[in-house]
Amino acid sequence: MVKNIYFIFLILQCSFLVPAYGQVNNSSADRNIESGFSIYRDTITVSIKGEMTHALKYRDKLYVLFEQPVLKYGGYGRRCLYIFSNGHLERVIDCPKEMEAAYLDFYEKNDSLILKPYMNKRSYKLNLKSDTWDAIVKTDDLIFEDNKFRVYSLDFGEWGGKTWFKDVNTGLEYVTELTAPLINKIDTVYYLTQPFKVLEIANPLKLNKCTDDFTYENIQSGKKYLSRYGFPKGFIIIYEDTTFNQPDYSYKPHIVSSFILKNELLHIYETSKAAYIARARNDAIDTIQKIGENISFYDWYYSYRCKNLKGNNELLKFHTKEKHLFGLMEINNNKILLHYFVNKAELNPGLIGTEKADSIFIKRLNAILPDFNNLRLSRIDLKEQTWGSFDITPNHKIGLGSGWNPNRYTLDTCKSYLIKEDSLISNSIMYYATKEKDLVRAATIDWEDETGLFNPLSEEFIKEKFERKLSVIENCISQKAGKELRREEKKSIIEITWETPSGLMIELEKMSNKNYNNIRLVIYQNK
Repeated sequence: MVKNIYFIFLILQCSFLVPAYGQVNNSSADRNIESGFSIYRDTITVSIKGEMTHALKYRDKLYVLFEQPVLKYGGYGRRCLYIFSNGHLERVIDCPKEMEAAYLDFYEKNDSLILKPYMNKRSYKLNLKSDTWDAIVKTDDLIFEDNKFRVYSLDFGEWGGKTWFKDVNTGLEYVTELTAPLINKIDTVYYLTQPFKVLEIANPLKLNKCTDDFTYENIQSGKKYLSRYGFPKGFIIIYEDTTFNQPDYSYKPHIVSSFILKNELLHIYETSKAAYIARARNDAIDTIQKIGENISFYDWYYSYRCKNLKGNNELLKFHTKEKHLFGLMEINNNKILLHYFVNKAELNPGLIGTEKADSIFIKRLNAILPDFNNLRLSRIDLKEQTWGSFDITPNHKIGLGSGWNPNRYTLDTCKSYLIKEDSLISNSIMYYATKEKDLVRAATIDWEDETGLFNPLSEEFIKEKFERKLSVIENCISQKAGKELRREEKKSIIEITWETPSGLMIELEKMSNKNYNNIRLVIYQNK
């Protein structure tokens, strides 16, 4: 599957938010004389505030997509493409915002690298000269081709899927009820692999022949109902796990991938404890050699073209039981290369304690209140980093009510940070700013209950803790902003307002009920 095998010595020099560095810590190799396979391993230390989602190899370079985690505000995290050449980070390219989708494929076709969302016809092709993404409309669902057939596949979710073999010479199409299989070929025989089934197709012309209204093109354009098409025929099932329960997608063991070695179809096979090289015989899996323990391979939803097109650019991605340890695997004939990545970046903020959280709040007030009209977003961003706040800036626009923007500023940029005080209270802040002048026009600070509906803490304990937190906040603001302008207390809501001599409005609201506790502070300039 991979033409060239090599160790990757990566030095990562940037991440989504801060500079990142990486290095190979060690390497090792195991050769099994009986199986004939050699397994090479290296460990690479990185610092990337993101999760690896897609990866492929193109012209001896690695193209790896990372997605920033979403901890608040919903939506999808920002994606970046990391390009590695000769073991070093070459450059990082932002991905189009339109590609922030749950169902995304990243693959190489016709010497182009393409990002394709499954639910959108528009895709993007990477321009390697300008490091930009060019929008393209015409993309298809081709997953394999040779001089006889072009193979297409569609996944209809709970309705299953279909795979078409289109005869290059006649244009006629033949279909089987199989969803996005991995395709290998030995001589003239095709092997279609799924996690729990492997089919052998000696002659695709013996599959169900499509009438004109049931071709891939008509199904893809939505002109035909997604029903089964004829009695299944034209293939042999050489392996099937009949114990698999369809709704249980985490079921193990299963086949991760397949490859050809010395005219034999072999598989990467994963159990709940380890991964193996294996072969399927007589509806059973025979393991040949263990690859590694406690690793779990994964792929992104509807991401399957890279497994088939060209046949040499698939990098198998895997997790381990440790959140900060993950990796890539390459296969080259009888050589297996495992790259273990140790990620030193924090993907979630740690608990800092009440005292430090309150200290950061006081520092924020000292930075915000004295000269709010001249508060620059770039300056407060540097301070938040110094204080150890965790950047959670969303990748989409967050609006602000007109009552908190009475001057009708154009709030076209923002920064947000999160602090985990303890297992009960989290504290987030959002700065709303005008991009042109880099000036903050409003800020919202929230203290939220992290326990949720099912928590071991009593309602009274949580209520008392939020009341103490409100007292701390109120006292800090009163020391800096003076006497309250207004106070209103209802059954479950307390509202307090201050106005400074310079016209700065500070509004504090506490809400509490049986399952919800929240304190919100809003700071903005009055007219």
